Amino acid sequence: MPQQFSRRLLLAATPALLAGCGTVLYPERRGQPKGRLDWGVVALNGVGLLLFFVPGVIAFAVDFATGAIYLPCYPHTATGTAETELRKVSLPPEKMNQEGIEATISQHTKKEIDLSQDSYQTESLQEIKAFWPTYQSLQNELG
Repeated sequence: MPQQFSRRLLLAATPALLAGCGTVLYPERRGQPKGRLDWGVVALNGVGLLLFFVPGVIAFAVDFATGAIYLPCYPHTATGTAETELRKVSLPPEKMNQEGIEATISQHTKKEIDLSQDSYQTESLQEIKAFWPTYQSLQNELG
């Protein structure tokens, strides 16, 4: 009887042990770029590593590969619901290039911006109020 229970428990726990903690807890983080580590996810993966070595290693590998171990780049993506106030910034025609846009955004956000190829997606907006619905639509498309 105890052996059957142990087997059932092991079978039930195997998917959780083989999946990364961050992937299970924060599925919306999959595919996000590298950034700061989420120490909560690191700690949970570490516990898995201490208790079950191979599944712990797999959990770290899955979370690093999917990006789920990293904190969201922007505060509003942590919950996916908060909409920060946006402001319109106009650029002169001579600054309408990658370097000019990076410099302007960096100046206004006080963060380093890298607009290298394939790290962003553009969408035309009729007005700034359309940003959040468009953003949510793009997030849903990307999964």
